[in-house]
Amino acid sequence: MVPDVVLNTGLAFIFISAATILAARINFSSIPFLIFLGMMVGPHGPDLEIFSLKIISDTESLELLSRLGVLLMLFYLGLEFSAGKLAQSGKSLFKSGMAYVALNFARGLGFGWIFFDSWAEAMVVAGITGVSSSAIITKLLVDLKRTANPETELILGIMVFEDVFIAAYLSVLSGIMAVGSLNILNTVVNVLLIFALIISTITFGRHMGRVLEERLKFRNAETFVVAIFTMLLMAGVFTERLHVAEAIGALLLGLVLAETTHNNRIIQMIIPLRDLFGAMFFFSFGMAINCRSFSEVALVAAAAVIMTILGNIAAGYIASGLSGYKKRRAANVAFTIMARGEFSIIIASFAVSGGLDANLSAFAALYVVTLAFISPFLAKNTKFFHDTFEKAGNYLKLPGG
Repeated sequence: MVPDVVLNTGLAFIFISAATILAARINFSSIPFLIFLGMMVGPHGPDLEIFSLKIISDTESLELLSRLGVLLMLFYLGLEFSAGKLAQSGKSLFKSGMAYVALNFARGLGFGWIFFDSWAEAMVVAGITGVSSSAIITKLLVDLKRTANPETELILGIMVFEDVFIAAYLSVLSGIMAVGSLNILNTVVNVLLIFALIISTITFGRHMGRVLEERLKFRNAETFVVAIFTMLLMAGVFTERLHVAEAIGALLLGLVLAETTHNNRIIQMIIPLRDLFGAMFFFSFGMAINCRSFSEVALVAAAAVIMTILGNIAAGYIASGLSGYKKRRAANVAFTIMARGEFSIIIASFAVSGGLDANLSAFAALYVVTLAFISPFLAKNTKFFHDTFEKAGNYLKLPGG
């Protein structure tokens, strides 16, 4: 008899297959379809008159596969670049990352205060709307075949910078939730440790790569696969112990291994696993969303989506300009880093459990789902938007000669 865990996982992959086949047929990103089907057949699925659509249970096995998906997607993105490339652009990436995060956070803070009339809720909304989803963005870059584009280096740098911000933000938010128990010294020390980890990895990545070069010369394919997968898991564990997202550990490991001659061999090994478990992540992400309370926050979420699209375009262009990217490449950055993800929902749940506005969870879920559907369209059509902006700009210049 088939164990329940195997049956549950098999059913999940049936719906995942349906989502990916549909997306391939219409030449669109599979992300929104995976999230939508996860919402429909997961624990929060609708109950119809005849039967319930709650077909898939949220088990530990699905959670594990989902987490592996995020690790593999960020690991692959790191392999497409290298620590050396990022080190060469360190100064400009720092300025761009700082500008992008600051502009988005300030915009979200103002939006939260206007709609929730409280600085505590505004702080939460700034976190929900201010940080992009590394998993969704990585998937879009892969789907659109832009991982090797020069401007993707800036997107990668922004994602790394955002994770440092997340660590500081969570420390501050935890203090607010604990009613004034914020320890500024611990927060500063924690952020400095994270900065040290990231900067040292990027700066000394080539040396680390040389150290690993000889130690990974396994002729046996099985030994090689096991060694790489073990390193990936341990990198995630290590960074998580430092209160950094485990996926950033995978990204940093990819940057280091990209400096070795084993890079192409690792990429060929990773791609099938990345696609398989990455799809599970988005499906599992949808399963965690309860759509029943969307109606109560629809207007606020719609306003937040519009605010994010317009504000993110501006922030993306500014960040791109600081790193020397203009025109089409700047458009690629601005329209690709639009999506928000699991961090937004986690922040909202944390705030609600701390006694803040109960509508924050529903707001975050609807906001994230809406952007998950819109962002692939925006990212895919950056050429159209760029050309439209160019024509509009030329038209406005005509009257003045």
